Amino acid sequence: MFIYNLSIMNGDLYIKGEGQFMNSLEYGVQFLKRTLVHSNFCIWGCDYYKNETYLIFDGVHQQGGPPKFTDFPSDDCGYKIINQQNSVTLRFTYERGNQIAVFIFQESLPLTDEEVEHVFHLMRVFDLEQTIQLKTQEMTTMVDSIRSVTSSLHLDRVLENIIRNALKVIPAADAGYLMLYDPDKKRLISKAPVGFNDLIYHFSVEVGEAITGKVFQDGKGRIFNSRQELYAEMHTNHISDKNLSFINRSSKYTEGAICVPISIEEERIGVMIIHQWKIKRKLTEHDLNLLQGFAGQAAIAIQNAQFHTETNDSLQEITALSKKLTKKNAQLEKRQEVHEILMNISIRNRGIKVLVHELQEMMNRTVVFFNGLENTFYCPDPCEHSHFSMFELKAIFSNKRQASHVKVFGELEEMFYLYPIYNGGVFLGCLIIQINGSLSKSDQITLEQGSSVLALELVKRQTISTIYNRKMYEKFQELLTNEDPSHLRKLGKEFDLNPSSYWVISILEIPKHAVDIQYLDIIIYQLISKVNTEFPSLEKLIYGFYNKIFLLISLPVPADLKHITYKLNVIKEDWERSGNPIFRGGISNAYMGLESIKKCYEEAEKTLDYLDQRASTGIIQYEDIGLNRLFLKQSTEEIEQFINETLSPLTTATEKNKELEETLLTYIELNRSASKTADHLHIHINTLYQRINKIEDLLKIDLRDNGDLLEIQLACHLKKSQLAL
Repeated sequence: MFIYNLSIMNGDLYIKGEGQFMNSLEYGVQFLKRTLVHSNFCIWGCDYYKNETYLIFDGVHQQGGPPKFTDFPSDDCGYKIINQQNSVTLRFTYERGNQIAVFIFQESLPLTDEEVEHVFHLMRVFDLEQTIQLKTQEMTTMVDSIRSVTSSLHLDRVLENIIRNALKVIPAADAGYLMLYDPDKKRLISKAPVGFNDLIYHFSVEVGEAITGKVFQDGKGRIFNSRQELYAEMHTNHISDKNLSFINRSSKYTEGAICVPISIEEERIGVMIIHQWKIKRKLTEHDLNLLQGFAGQAAIAIQNAQFHTETNDSLQEITALSKKLTKKNAQLEKRQEVHEILMNISIRNRGIKVLVHELQEMMNRTVVFFNGLENTFYCPDPCEHSHFSMFELKAIFSNKRQASHVKVFGELEEMFYLYPIYNGGVFLGCLIIQINGSLSKSDQITLEQGSSVLALELVKRQTISTIYNRKMYEKFQELLTNEDPSHLRKLGKEFDLNPSSYWVISILEIPKHAVDIQYLDIIIYQLISKVNTEFPSLEKLIYGFYNKIFLLISLPVPADLKHITYKLNVIKEDWERSGNPIFRGGISNAYMGLESIKKCYEEAEKTLDYLDQRASTGIIQYEDIGLNRLFLKQSTEEIEQFINETLSPLTTATEKNKELEETLLTYIELNRSASKTADHLHIHINTLYQRINKIEDLLKIDLRDNGDLLEIQLACHLKKSQLAL
């Protein structure tokens, strides 16, 4: 029988032994030293709550690792003697699941049953001391956590503090989150996750769905100490596939959890759930009660924060509205100021370059303007140049109308802001601003107003051009219809036309179906600008009327006409390659003197009619029409009827007749040379004669007869012309 003399000092339990007070551990060690005077021993402990193994006493200074403690139920209190080679272990298990192991390095146990019982109870006192310290620590953590949670009135911060402090209250947990009930959505919404990725925010459940929804519904907290329990409960409460996917992908492998309701008086406002990624120890009713108590205090903090948030939101809304009105007023004043300055420049007709310079001054940035109507760049700084070609800019804005940030890689990486200007669906141009960051609101207002004034300036130019074109049309008609030589010279002087030059007229036509009629004037203006750009030094007169452009060109010598034709074809290719509407063109021959302008005009018109009849979009000279000019007044249907009536026996869909048709066309084209035709068709000359005889029989003609020959030659020529188009 052992009798203890116990005392409590400063809240700790002490036992009197050997004339002095010692704590239970010291007393137990002293007892073992006296009892095991000839044996070495060490003591290890296992804290079930913290899942930690620690060395309590080392009498042999062993270097090995801690022992492996067996997991016993928390109510399995008692001791066990384990005999091993060269040692005996006393394994003590106490009510809370904590364990203490005394390793005695001797082959047999040198203690009596009574002494073992005595050591068991001495260590039990030590365990009780640890329990008291843990309870004190829990209480301190709970008080500190509640103080931390209630220290803020910012709702999001309060929610996050609740979860972080809940994990301090239950240190066996690794992660957690809140779910608050949204009455509008009628769902619990995830809030303030700790240890989860952002997919958790998509996890929202109906009342009664999954674990969280069920806890919210019945108000009963739940403990889960295995993944199987968790998933069984979720499926029992009909978790949706979508929610199951979100919860699985938002967290690590979960092996345990506690979920408790959050209530204010009788009203539940949400739930709190904490997770264990890996089982450190089993979660207990004690943990559940701790978390439930903490949730009650957290509910008050949430309610206070919500009240504060609602009040603060109302105040912020009023303040924001006031600031917004002040800012809006400042922006309106800025917009009005910029508009007045730029409009003053435009009204005074100071030009686009001055407008761009003013924009550059206002923004204090490098600004370049691309005029898409005239394909020209405006750079206020003479040393500045555009980093983009007109083709690049038109390509960028071919399928979109929004402003764009574009990086340019050269010696240095540079960023540009491209601000397009449109009139309806027509791209008028683009402001190019070099930037290092984002544009300020002031710069955006300046750009917006600048683009509007520039659009107005371009439309004004285009309108002036339209008026000019109509006046030129009237004057040109007067020039064409006037037969008085003296008046003709007077008109030539007005137009600054050299009466002794060679003159050529080209008419360019955009087919009516190729462009929206409301944008036709702009398209004509753009095409005139391109022609002027390509012929900068050429003596010419150019104007547009409706869907046509009339170009009167002065040439030193007629031979220069080939170069003019070539250049117009280059213009056509570039124009259509950039996505512009197609056009065709007729060019007259070159004639000397102003009195020949009427003839030039008629030839250009006839050439254009020839292309129109054949639905061609090429550019050709009048002389290229050749024999076909005799049939300009004939409709396409009449010409096709003549060809069919003349050659129909050869145009039936048989290989033999196709062969005869090709032979006839080649024979006529090679001026009825039998040897050349045979060589060209890679046949023997006797075969050719047989085919000629067959053709004469089918067509009922004699190619030696001049009348038959002329008719066949004409039909073959028209057929070839038709094929060429």
